[in-house]
Amino acid sequence: MRKLLLVITSAMLTPAAANAATWIAACTDGQNLQYNQTIGGKGVLYLQMADGNYQSVDLVQNSYDGNVVCSATDAKPQPGTEPLVKIKVCADKANNTITLKYEDATGKGPSVDDKAPYCRAAVTVH
Repeated sequence: MRKLLLVITSAMLTPAAANAATWIAACTDGQNLQYNQTIGGKGVLYLQMADGNYQSVDLVQNSYDGNVVCSATDAKPQPGTEPLVKIKVCADKANNTITLKYEDATGKGPSVDDKAPYCRAAVTVH
């Protein structure tokens, strides 16, 4: 009986992130962008560049309310590096949209506002 209690207790103490939901939001209106976010874990933004190549950006989740999950680029980059872009992205499963805010950290490039949806999206939770 003690062994059984130990096994049950150990299973309950396993980190919740191992069983956390993963949100996948992909634009459906021609924009080549996909946002994946494991709740309480790592997020990744995949986007197609003008030259046709794909780029990925690691993200840190900064909000979640059950209907909308948002992430941003890490405010504390690796030592010795400067961020090239500041990105905030949100997936809204109720409205099937992705919002995106993009700022060139150098101040030389254009910014994209997050007031309006960036694209219509298929938002699924796994």
